[in-house]
Order: sequence, then C-alpha cells, then structure tokens
Amino acid sequence: MTKTPEAIEAEKKAAAAARKEAAEKKANEDAAIRLALNGVENPNVRYVLQYIMRLSGFHSNPVVIGPDGDVKRGSLEYNVGRESVYHDLRKLMTAETKNIVERSE
Repeated sequence: MTKTPEAIEAEKKAAAAARKEAAEKKANEDAAIRLALNGVENPNVRYVLQYIMRLSGFHSNPVVIGPDGDVKRGSLEYNVGRESVYHDLRKLMTAETKNIVERSE
C-alpha cells in the first residue's frame, strides 16, 4: 500500500519532533551532570571524583607487557576501557574542577 504525500509529511514531522525531544532531553541531562560534577565545594563530590580517578588508572600507563616482551592486548583494552569512564566524566568538568580533583592528594 502506498502512502499519501500528507502521510509521508506527517511521518517526517513526527520524526523531527522525536529527534528534537531527544536532543533536548540529552541537553538537560548533560546540564544536570555538569552541575553535579562541578560542585566540588562539597567534599563528598570531590572524594567520589578522586576515587573514580584513582580507580580508573588515570595517572598510570594502560599498556601491560608480559614476561615474553609482548604487549598483552586483552589487558590493554581492559585498562583503556576502564580509564575511558573517567575521561567521559572529565569532559564535563570545568578547568577549576579538574585542578581540584587531579592535583590534590
């Protein structure tokens, strides 16, 4: 069964509205995450971010070399994947937050 031009146009408008709604939802979610991450004046936020940074291996080399001298590919992929969690959070941090979290011991 063929669709009428009006039905095709209505589907296009519905799809565009759904894309717009999804984009707005993602923007609102990103704004909420930025607000939560950049609240480092709260010691609990700072502690959790520092814990995630240490746990992810942010300051360590992800490459693992075995006793035979070869790079262990599985371990490398695991370490890089683990580190990417912190990198995703880091994208949403301000420069001030990065300094407080990464440079304090």
